[in-house]
Amino acid sequence: MGIVVVALGGGVLWATRTSALSIERTAIATQPSGTATPAGAIAAEPVGFPRPVLFRAGLEQLAIRGVPVEQVIALATPYDLVLAKGLDEEIEGWQKVAPYLRAIKARFPRKLVLDHYDILSHRPEGTSPTIFPGHWLMLTGTTLSSALSATPGESTLTIADAGAIRVNDDVQVVALGADGRPDYAQVEQMRVTAVSGTRVTVQRGMYGSTSRTFEAGKAKVAAHARVLWGGTILNWHLNFCREAPRDPQGRRTIEALAQALAGYLQPGGLLAGLDGYQFDVERFEAPTSENGGPRRVDCNNDGVADSGYLGGVSSYGLGMVEFQQALRTLVGDQRLLISEATGSQYSRDFAFANGIENESFPDFHHWEQFSSAYQRYQYWIAEGRAPHVSYLQLKETTQAFTRCVAQDTGTNWKYRLALGVALLGDGHFAYLSTNEAGSPQCNYIDRERNIPFAELDELFAGPNRSPHYLGAPTAPAQRLDLASTTPNLLSNGTFDADLAGATLATAHGATATLSRDTMQAAAGGGSLRVTLGGLAADPDDADIEVRFAPVRLVRGREYTLQFQVRAEPAYGAIDARYSQVPSRVSFRLGKDAVMQDVIVDGKWRPYSLAFVAGADDVQASVAMLVGSESGSVWLDSARLVEGGADRFVRRFERGVVLVNGSTTSASFDLDQLAPGMTLRRLQGTQDPDVNTGAPARGVVTVAGRDALILVAQ
Repeated sequence: MGIVVVALGGGVLWATRTSALSIERTAIATQPSGTATPAGAIAAEPVGFPRPVLFRAGLEQLAIRGVPVEQVIALATPYDLVLAKGLDEEIEGWQKVAPYLRAIKARFPRKLVLDHYDILSHRPEGTSPTIFPGHWLMLTGTTLSSALSATPGESTLTIADAGAIRVNDDVQVVALGADGRPDYAQVEQMRVTAVSGTRVTVQRGMYGSTSRTFEAGKAKVAAHARVLWGGTILNWHLNFCREAPRDPQGRRTIEALAQALAGYLQPGGLLAGLDGYQFDVERFEAPTSENGGPRRVDCNNDGVADSGYLGGVSSYGLGMVEFQQALRTLVGDQRLLISEATGSQYSRDFAFANGIENESFPDFHHWEQFSSAYQRYQYWIAEGRAPHVSYLQLKETTQAFTRCVAQDTGTNWKYRLALGVALLGDGHFAYLSTNEAGSPQCNYIDRERNIPFAELDELFAGPNRSPHYLGAPTAPAQRLDLASTTPNLLSNGTFDADLAGATLATAHGATATLSRDTMQAAAGGGSLRVTLGGLAADPDDADIEVRFAPVRLVRGREYTLQFQVRAEPAYGAIDARYSQVPSRVSFRLGKDAVMQDVIVDGKWRPYSLAFVAGADDVQASVAMLVGSESGSVWLDSARLVEGGADRFVRRFERGVVLVNGSTTSASFDLDQLAPGMTLRRLQGTQDPDVNTGAPARGVVTVAGRDALILVAQ
């Protein structure tokens, strides 16, 4: 997800999600024709690290200009993974990029080349594929109170519920059959221009539809659940709920989209020969920004608001898992399917997807949520379907890559830290020097090519351009944890004797019980168990909280919460295909609104979350929040200690990466962590104060929120 806006030469603006481009859909004469990848021919992972990603913007911009294919191939040559949009689900005419992707794959068969596909929402008039009217996700609707003729132009509707429709809505009007269910053979799309009580003024026959006649009381009027990318690109959400309406072939969104996407990869398809898809903005919860009241989504289209939750579970989320299974069945194991795991609404299709993207790591610039983003990435690498392919992406301007140096001074740590985390987990790394929260005029442009493109010294060992210069890892990432003698600020975190200090709070009608379980424990003689009952109408983590108090917090200090946790989500009881769908459990420290989450399944797993106290509080509490999913959750071995613990080291054949995700500086003893290695800093030009080329020996200090790559001499 995200907007990429850059200023090109002459002040012309280009945006991946802020302008609809009308372009000629013609093949490139000089490009090799795409062919399907034969069975067993997924490109092998490169042996060495780092693993750089060519991510979208520069490649897409060149393709939209229609440059010779060799220019794009040259751009892609040093990259292990190439991602770009080759279909028009999001922006008109983006199929022009597809031949360039096919050309890259044909030239470099062992390179991973994926289509970057918006799975959350589509253009109303997109053709990749054309969406059946019943497969759009709708807000709770109302009925038409007066007849409507097939008059083009502007009309006024009278509806039964004045609160169901608002100005600027896109609405779908569909006739109701004799059984009271929508008849999608009789449907029209409209745009609302004015609302006065139950009278709604609309523009007729919008988005390629035609004006129709509808009878009073026999038509449903509902607003599309939608998203506005970059303020101008308007897309409608897709309905992945398991109970979503079916098209004339009996297909839900799940089956229809899976069949279409599988077809694009076949010989002769737009994406023939590519390795698969990375699904942008994939999530486990139904998207709606209109939660509450009559504007919640109606997932099964029965006229009753449900927010995508049916039968006490996220039907939308389980439907997304089912979609991934359907597509996996069609494409087999010789294609890659990459999910997104950005933020707490991360996808859960571990059984069918090969890995994830975390966009603008961590979680859209939320450095205060570093711990949860890091551990989500590691979980996917451990539990995703083989072969495992994940990547972290950073989307921020930095001092080395900006046109507003004063604004971005001292920010190169961002790309070092994000890349360092990728190296801790065998992942790929993408960098896009643009800041969605900042001014477009600051976004970096490669003047030689006139595209948004930046190559880090750290990706290729500086100007010497040495790919995979670190070689293969010689050991897993090692956390330099807090000393075991650090005092535990929680008076009772073992639950061996009782649950003293723990209390249960519920809200919005959610129910749960709290107990001590002597049969399930990560260590010792017992654990804390939360058995979740009924969920609220709009389930949220904060509906059910287990609070541990009191603890004393000092504003601005960093604290680390360590614990072990497991769960029995019981999704497998609904259908065997959901047996590997885990739960999410969130935590909060004190009065701060910052929450961090962890992935929880049937295994006891140790986790570590770092927080910075937002206020002085002598009676603060630690909260475990579990209100959005059914099942049971167990907690054990809980410790809250002062200080940060997100400090890591990893050794490679030809170097070491030091990662300090904590807020304060950390010392790394190279004699202990990398014995026998003679190391030096990289020799680089982009941040010469850090990449000096100087020898590195003894104790090396890494600033808070930073990382350092050292290479063998």
